[in-house]
Amino acid sequence: MTVPQFTQHHFLRGSTRLVLGPNGLYVSQGPRRGAARLETEIPYEELLPITLEYQEPKPVRVRPFVIPAWLIAQAALHLTKNSDDAAAILVGGLSFLLGLAAVVLVRRYRGRRVLLTTNRIHLAFHDSSRHRAALSTFVDAMQLRAHAYLREEYAAVNPLGHIELQLHRLHWLRQLKVLSEQEYRTLSTRLTGRLSQDSIKLMGQDLETPYLN
Repeated sequence: MTVPQFTQHHFLRGSTRLVLGPNGLYVSQGPRRGAARLETEIPYEELLPITLEYQEPKPVRVRPFVIPAWLIAQAALHLTKNSDDAAAILVGGLSFLLGLAAVVLVRRYRGRRVLLTTNRIHLAFHDSSRHRAALSTFVDAMQLRAHAYLREEYAAVNPLGHIELQLHRLHWLRQLKVLSEQEYRTLSTRLTGRLSQDSIKLMGQDLETPYLN
């Protein structure tokens, strides 16, 4: 069985790797080669809710372009004053290319971002067309895996067990949208024998709700 995973390599931020394990989400961040800066596993109990948000790039400030513009201007000035000097032409040409490359890099890596948010961790990815579908597919798989795990581990009820703790657990699953409202009511009724968990008021006082039997 193939383990769902997603990896993105970024020129400035390094690599981010996500793997769905049997008990939680494994996260690793760091350079493409070398020790990871961040390495952790988030249990499925602490993962939900999960959101994926696409952010538009912020307006690029003038400050990052000051150095490239200065290099280009110096190259042009140097070429003008020393047009017959081969070494000056070489230095000026290299300065021009360096400045142009810096401008391209700044514009390239200040593009759109994707924010993956869970209950425990926030991760930022570069929004590229070749990674978008893979990331979306992975997030869908992560949502399904977390829901399936929580259902299997926590959705079963036992009327002979501690009723209050089990009701609290069902309420928690409903808040995480692991259980629908109908499923929550069905399981609560199976657990307690009551048609409703809401109290009945009579003359301003709360009364116990009736049992099915």
